[in-house]
Parts: sequence; structure tokens; C-alpha cells
Amino acid sequence: MEKEATRQVDQDQVEETFEQFDFDDYLLDLLETVDDQQQKLQILHGVFKHKSEDLRCQDQA
Repeated sequence: MEKEATRQVDQDQVEETFEQFDFDDYLLDLLETVDDQQQKLQILHGVFKHKSEDLRCQDQA
């Protein structure tokens, strides 16, 4: 017969861990990441738009 292993969670330890975790910094880091990605997309869109206009000018010439 095998003994079933059980894991007990210490509620106080869980609460202490959550109190130590800084959600504000975590969310600010996520926001900064989203902002960086948005800026990269804006740059890529600008490059795409510029190249598209160049191609239109070449087609009209």
C-alpha cells in the first residue's frame, strides 16, 4: 500500500507572500512592456506606409 502524499498549505504563509508581492511594480512593468510594443508597432506601421507610398509613386511613373 502506497501512502498518498498530501500537501498542506499554510494560510498565513500564503497571505504573507501576497503582502510581500508588489502588484504595483508588476503592473507597471506590464504597462511598460505594452507601451514598448505599441511604439514598435507604430514605427513598423510608419515604415510600411512610407514604402507603400513609394510603390504607388513608382507605379504612377
